Amino acid sequence: MNLKNIVGKFGIAAAGVAVVLTVAPSATATPAQSGTVAVTAYPDWDLGTDHCDDIKIQSTANGLFVAAEKDYDGYVKGMLRARSSSGGSWEKFSLCPMDGYYTLFSYGTMSYVSAEKNYTGADAGMLRARSADVKSFEKFEVRCPSYCTIKSLANGQYVSAELAYTGTGYGMLRARSSSVQSYEKFSFSQG
Repeated sequence: MNLKNIVGKFGIAAAGVAVVLTVAPSATATPAQSGTVAVTAYPDWDLGTDHCDDIKIQSTANGLFVAAEKDYDGYVKGMLRARSSSGGSWEKFSLCPMDGYYTLFSYGTMSYVSAEKNYTGADAGMLRARSADVKSFEKFEVRCPSYCTIKSLANGQYVSAELAYTGTGYGMLRARSSSVQSYEKFSFSQG
């Protein structure tokens, strides 16, 4: 179900209004239209600054789609990984502009994506779809010149796809880089 269907289902007037999903469907938010959102260029399908977009995220370094690992347990539950060759429900996100930042909402886990700023070592900055609401760990800057970058506002680091990791950590997304190289480049497509 996309945001337009949800808006219709709950009877919310939707002319130019975006709905930000939470675990409780009655909680909605309207993005700010102040022009302070950090997108500098838009993909061909019009990544909007005034509405939410259903998207799939693909790592340009390995060509794989990002999935939220909803079947993982414990502190890695909802980990985001660039590991899928096609985009299904675990690979579908809603990107919503707010007042100077973006949120990512995972349809697979029905949760907001967080950058785990307090994790340490090889898990520092891990992106997980695990939050019921938006606080500091759930705020991102998104820029799409000829590729897209995602930067955590919680720690000021760019999101990387960890392609040197092996096993169940392969392709883990982490907010851990101070510069943009190949692991920090993504493409967005309509979800």
